[in-house]
Amino acid sequence: MTTGLTILIVSPSRRRLDNLMQALAASAPEHHLVGRLDRAIDLPRWVEELEPDAIIMDTESPSRDTLEQVVVMSERTPRPIVMFSQDESQDAMRRAVSAGVACYVVNGLENDRIQPLLQLAQVRFEAWQAMRDDTLRARQELQEHKLVEQAKRYLMKRENLSEEAAYQALRREAMLHRKRIADVARLLMEVSKG
Repeated sequence: MTTGLTILIVSPSRRRLDNLMQALAASAPEHHLVGRLDRAIDLPRWVEELEPDAIIMDTESPSRDTLEQVVVMSERTPRPIVMFSQDESQDAMRRAVSAGVACYVVNGLENDRIQPLLQLAQVRFEAWQAMRDDTLRARQELQEHKLVEQAKRYLMKRENLSEEAAYQALRREAMLHRKRIADVARLLMEVSKG
């Protein structure tokens, strides 16, 4: 984890918010606080505007509204989140992690734990992002494969070609226009429907 992270802190309790800021300053003085919010409302907007490297949240128990804000933020501008909570139920933990919280900590706001928890959240966040990217890439490849197969079937039927000849026709067109085969297949299918 790079030193000198920018941090956004969210806590509904002014006392706990101050404690979090003091703990952060004591345990990780290289980090810079870019914002403090007393509630998670508009969290996505604040994250887009302030662009923190990480978020520390404190809550008695993560409410549905708070978790909805985390979900929206995680879809738009994902960031590693450490959430301190008093709620030790597995249900609360599951909901928080499903929403995008990388590190859920029960009754554990101690100065010497802040830095390792930020590091853990960063590592988990990076692993999740890599898995998410791999999943998106695999989905895109699958969609492109389906599109090429659909275009081949269309050419086979329309031009009375073998599967190999249809593929070679797509390939030639892609090379001629310096495009990907999937892009040529997409264009062919759009033209065929129009």
